[in-house]
Amino acid sequence: MDKVLFTRSLTLVLDAGQTLLENGSEVFRVQQTMEIMAKSLGIEDFNVYVLTNGIFASAHSPDSSESLTRHVPLVSIHLGRVEAVNELSRELAAGKLNLDEAEQRLQDARALPPAPPRVLRLAGAAGAACFGYLFGGGLAEALVAGIAGYLEVVVSQQLSAHKINRIFTIIVAAVVATACAISMRLLLLPGLQVNFAIIGALMVLTPGVALTMGIRDILNADYLSGSIRLLDAVLVAGSIACGVAIAWLAARGLGVTV
Repeated sequence: MDKVLFTRSLTLVLDAGQTLLENGSEVFRVQQTMEIMAKSLGIEDFNVYVLTNGIFASAHSPDSSESLTRHVPLVSIHLGRVEAVNELSRELAAGKLNLDEAEQRLQDARALPPAPPRVLRLAGAAGAACFGYLFGGGLAEALVAGIAGYLEVVVSQQLSAHKINRIFTIIVAAVVATACAISMRLLLLPGLQVNFAIIGALMVLTPGVALTMGIRDILNADYLSGSIRLLDAVLVAGSIACGVAIAWLAARGLGVTV
């Protein structure tokens, strides 16, 4: 294989793997997809090692040899991009795309826009309201949970826009959600069961994806990546608990009993 073509092909494979990893795909699927794409592009002796926040790949041929790494410090969830890259790999394996077309398809996949902030806020409110009801609350608890969920998403978006540390962001969001539920009981709904409203609102912040991915990685023998994801889930859960505790202690310090 020509050296330039070899480099372009390897770069495409790494770009695809990075796109999958940074948008929430499992480690073993990232590795599997990269291996399929490399084989489809004619890259021989391809080796890849994927972690939760990094990719290490090398390939060798009679004419050239290269090793590349990618650091993926932040992981968000955008399943549309994951699906687009998966479809690209399937079409590439079926021989429906050449290298130029595959590169363009990958650029298009990486350019898919995230959900608008307004949609995320409404989704957070709806999800919190539903969880508040499912955990045993009534309509009042669901309504308060929805309001608190909306506020915590707004706070998270604002702090994230200013590149504030994620742990601190989660703590502040949990404080806001808890304080909102307590305030609603004191000011408008004296019969409100605050616990159900708070739990419903906090479910929006829970690290469900990290926990699920961590367990799946461990089941697939990716113990290091699974441990990293589980540690991340534990840190997020601890941050949520810390935020709730701060709001409760502040309320008690002001003489508020809930």
